[in-house]
Amino acid sequence: MNKIVLSSFMFVTIFVTIQMVYVEAFNIGIAKDERVTFFNNLTVPLVVSCRDKDRIVEYETVDPGNGYSLKFTVFTLIPSSLWYCNFVWLREDHNFNIYVQKRDRCSRSGCVWYIKEEGPCKVGGECYKW
Repeated sequence: MNKIVLSSFMFVTIFVTIQMVYVEAFNIGIAKDERVTFFNNLTVPLVVSCRDKDRIVEYETVDPGNGYSLKFTVFTLIPSSLWYCNFVWLREDHNFNIYVQKRDRCSRSGCVWYIKEEGPCKVGGECYKW
């Protein structure tokens, strides 16, 4: 019985400690929330699926002129976050790293992209070819 109580106490202690470290990471600037928004500048619906190394966002259909946002947490101490998206429309199928932490410096409102036939264009930045 004592082993069960001790194991439970250790589990709760570890869980609370992890939660406190995560919250503290935001308070001292080690972590921050990030947002990436992209708009469909095509004349047809755009089907999008995005992922990072741990998560996948299921396919979303974005109508012409509409946008879609991804929200996630990045750690600023070691900039290694990467979000990769697949963009499909008509007979086109393209991939692009929509967020590369070492490349992208987003404003407080996040990074904003326009998805065009030629490739994605970052607002206030450059355009990329597929």
